[in-house]
Amino acid sequence: MLRDKDRILIPPLLTTVSFLILFIFRSWDDNRLASWHWVFEHADAVRVFVALIIGCGLITLLAWLFWWRRPPGSPLPFSQEMTADLRSPAAMMVDRLSPFVIFIVYFLCGIFFWRMPEVNIDASRYFTQAKHLELFGVRYFLSEWGREIHAWTDMPLIPFFYGVIFKFFGESRHYAQLFTTSLFALTGVLTFKTGQALWDEETGIYGAAFLLCIPYLFTQIPLMLVDVPVMFLLLLAIFAVIRALRCGHVWIAVASLSIFFTFLSKYSAWLMLSVLPVIVCVFALRSEEPEKKTFLIRAVLTFSSSLVIMGLFILVDYDVIREQIKLLMTYQKPALKRWDESFLSTFLFQAHPFLTVFAFVSIYVAFMRRDWKYLIIFWLVLLVIVFQIRRIRYIMMVFPLFSLMASYGLRSVKGIQTRVITITCALMSSLILAVTAYLPFLQDLSAVNLKKAGEFLDTCSSSRIEVHVIQPVQPTGSLLVAVPIMDIFTRKTLIVDERSAAWQNAAESGLSPLRFTWEFKNPSYYRTTETSTNVDTVAVISDTADSQLPSYLIAHLSGFQLVKSFDEYEGIFSFRTSVRIYEKRGDERGL
Repeated sequence: MLRDKDRILIPPLLTTVSFLILFIFRSWDDNRLASWHWVFEHADAVRVFVALIIGCGLITLLAWLFWWRRPPGSPLPFSQEMTADLRSPAAMMVDRLSPFVIFIVYFLCGIFFWRMPEVNIDASRYFTQAKHLELFGVRYFLSEWGREIHAWTDMPLIPFFYGVIFKFFGESRHYAQLFTTSLFALTGVLTFKTGQALWDEETGIYGAAFLLCIPYLFTQIPLMLVDVPVMFLLLLAIFAVIRALRCGHVWIAVASLSIFFTFLSKYSAWLMLSVLPVIVCVFALRSEEPEKKTFLIRAVLTFSSSLVIMGLFILVDYDVIREQIKLLMTYQKPALKRWDESFLSTFLFQAHPFLTVFAFVSIYVAFMRRDWKYLIIFWLVLLVIVFQIRRIRYIMMVFPLFSLMASYGLRSVKGIQTRVITITCALMSSLILAVTAYLPFLQDLSAVNLKKAGEFLDTCSSSRIEVHVIQPVQPTGSLLVAVPIMDIFTRKTLIVDERSAAWQNAAESGLSPLRFTWEFKNPSYYRTTETSTNVDTVAVISDTADSQLPSYLIAHLSGFQLVKSFDEYEGIFSFRTSVRIYEKRGDERGL
């Protein structure tokens, strides 16, 4: 039998070994954005490993010092002696301070990744929809969403929030990042509160810590997408329904509204809302008759209210929703088979192995305990497996519940010291990987050219920038979508010349993975009927800086000089962007 003092050495050892094993087999990681195979072609693996060794060493040293200096018989955090009396000062302090500490830790982790470029071109759609609201108002957005405002298969809620932020606080990426990072931090708080509501504080805190053990999540926080907000809204709906069943009153309204917001956020969230009836069944079936009736009444009130609101929305935008669902079924559903990522990638490479191991352990532990509440956190993970949803972006919203599964499994490990060191090692390892490997890799993608170009344009004297989009000979997608992404990083007014942007070929077929780029419409606010004689700065977006300019553009730039070229390329993704900036010569400006 291992002594407690010896057992604390196991997690640091396994942390180091698991990294080495995954690194050796990194070619098995088929993630479409941050595959270890790609990441470690750019990142310094030795640097990552040394940082990991140092981190494990410090954790082990601190654990031993804490063990030897702790007075004999004194209770440890979350031990039975400390939590037996729920009204004890120690227990009350944990309950009150934990949400604030979790929020701050999550927020600081998220801010560190704000330097990333917009690595997913889907951001062009959400930014374009949000900018329509900013420029033309809420009424225009609500009436033209899905019509003049091209919505693809997007739901309107998150772009609406982005648009409101731009309208009242200014069109800045930092405001959008502040919004998504805050929701990410609140997701950590809700993970803690959900674990606490179903079991206890220890389960909640471990669950919140395990959620930070998914390095892939850090790559999504700074992006102007919908995935992080949807993850928050789904967990809010789950937590609010639990509170509504137990407390009633205002929580019924909160739960109804959160369900409706989740419904309005993303189509894939509709399937995930199936967990809500499961919550009702678990609470009702495991309670006595008077309480069961109360639960059912509260559930009916909650669901009927949200269903009425959802029904009204569907009636108003029935034509748009019908076309979107048709596109989902005829294009995106079959395409998932071509774009999928293995569960091995998602749950071993993109999430720390400890997380997956303890999630599997939790299934056995819950079964042996006949713990029906466990079904609440297991249901959505089960759906992911049964329906073979193998795209990590579509299952991100399930990660908080997966983290609570791992937390539940970790609780079965003997010794509070071992549990704390295990979760600390996993957290340290994931943060090191995200900061020293993922972040440098993502900052080297060609998407950074749009970020740097937008920031450079802010230093130019011109208030209006003329933009030309030059399509490559064999394009994988329309580069026209690069304009909104560059617009995210500049405060200047962009005027788009579309003469070289249009392209008609087989890439527009339903088989193209970037089909939405070919259906993307240049927004009206990028068009102008004015002549461009008073424009002093021209930006040319193409796939490489060597792309041949069309004859009309060569003639147009006769009085301009090339002042900056952004042409970084990672050599991985076929969709790449390059930006050249031209400015009028001094004599042409009349200087």
